[in-house]
Amino acid sequence: MPKSKDSRTGARILLLVGDMVGANCTSNENKLSILEKFRRYGWDVTVAGAQRVIRPCAYAAGRGEVPLEMDCTVDELGEARDYDAVSVLPAPSHRGLCESPDVIRLLRDATAAGLVVSAWCHGVRVLAVADVIRGKRIVGHEADRQAIEQAGGLFVGHDHPPVTDGLLVTGARSYYYRAKNCDAIKAALASRAAAASSSP
Repeated sequence: MPKSKDSRTGARILLLVGDMVGANCTSNENKLSILEKFRRYGWDVTVAGAQRVIRPCAYAAGRGEVPLEMDCTVDELGEARDYDAVSVLPAPSHRGLCESPDVIRLLRDATAAGLVVSAWCHGVRVLAVADVIRGKRIVGHEADRQAIEQAGGLFVGHDHPPVTDGLLVTGARSYYYRAKNCDAIKAALASRAAAASSSP
């Protein structure tokens, strides 16, 4: 379950983990992992997946990464308003997320509510299934191009820095662009907060 709002130290971000945990999510070898980078921003991080414990991908396991225990499963997510941002993390496969009505509902509600929504690498497939990328510029793998375009997204390529289109951030090459992807999400949250503070 999401942590109490009273415990928050910064932005509340929900991280959705695919069928396996990619090395970029948890490995701090040579550079900070995605999870560690977000925590060092001072954010309140909730990690969720289709299963309670998710094993690392073959590459991550080969580098000594161990199964990751989720804070909650996707059927315990709560409401979109419990968070400021939702991010689909990189993984070889996201079938469990794509097939979850709770994930699809939350991503649609998050987009409608003006949260920062982001996806890494193949994670854009989950956004495509949720139908929240129509008319948006999307970074992703060539293998995901058809899914992106069928969902109305505008494919801009794979070997590309992160792209922010409104409050939607997509990125690929999660090792090379890891810091830039994280910073793009941070900048989108700052823009959202600034817009909210200037509203009458």
